[in-house]
Amino acid sequence: MLKRPFIITATLLLAACATERDANTAPSSAAKGEAFAQANCASCHALDNGVSPNPNAPSLRRAANRLPEWAIAGSFERGIQVGHTAEMPVFTFKDDDIANLLAYFEVLKAKE
Repeated sequence: MLKRPFIITATLLLAACATERDANTAPSSAAKGEAFAQANCASCHALDNGVSPNPNAPSLRRAANRLPEWAIAGSFERGIQVGHTAEMPVFTFKDDDIANLLAYFEVLKAKE
């Protein structure tokens, strides 16, 4: 009589473990955005709130908190840099790069 509830419980626990493992192996949008920022932005901007390698470049956390999301998204979508100097390179975004960066910026905003 106790075998059936035990078997059902064990099966559900195993399924939960498999789901958790799959969730941990697939990077979230924010993690992908952070990876993009590390590869493309970190040479000038501090990724979080540290000191930026370029003294004229704000940390990405500061940048995320400076403008509303719609302004940042519009800047990325147009491929221009609102409020930036000519030092800032123009990027060609692919696939979900903009959505991923915006998700990463939301993580940075949440740290405030």
